Amino acid sequence: MSYAERLYKAITLNVEFYESVEADKSLTRQAMMTVALVAIVQGFVVAGITAPIALAQGVLGSIIRWFIWAFFIAFVGTKILPEPETESDTGELLRTLGFAYAPGLLVIFKFIPLIGFFIDPLVVMLQLAAMTVAVRQALDFNSTIRAVGVCIVAFIVMLIALTLFILFTSFFVGVAENAIAPTTPLMGA
Repeated sequence: MSYAERLYKAITLNVEFYESVEADKSLTRQAMMTVALVAIVQGFVVAGITAPIALAQGVLGSIIRWFIWAFFIAFVGTKILPEPETESDTGELLRTLGFAYAPGLLVIFKFIPLIGFFIDPLVVMLQLAAMTVAVRQALDFNSTIRAVGVCIVAFIVMLIALTLFILFTSFFVGVAENAIAPTTPLMGA
């Protein structure tokens, strides 16, 4: 199956496709490539970014968020809200969640008259649905509701962790900014 066919199946929420992606370790690079491709397309179309450095920063930021999101989903899905059959790892989630970014490619249709207005909401809904399918398949859930719950709980846990990280770093940045440089040498100079 070609990469374009995989993108099509990811966008159309093909459950069997997401199940096969979960098991195929060779697709991790293509999942990351999907995250990067969506970041580039959205950078051009949505933000109008043409500067190579800004695009590279957008791609790097998307890949970092993808990794962090997969980690939090894996933690919540396997440790906090697992089903008895749940057996997964971060790699499986990286692959399925990477392809769940694929509906973001539809923003290229944003400039078509009459339908362009509906593209942004459609992309958001499709990405949320794809993420739910990806989580359900990667964590071997029988329930879509549990997959949605895992996503919500992981999002809350991630927000708490991010807030604590920001507070922690802000505290130390504040301490460093308010430090007084010594005015006299400590040793006779």
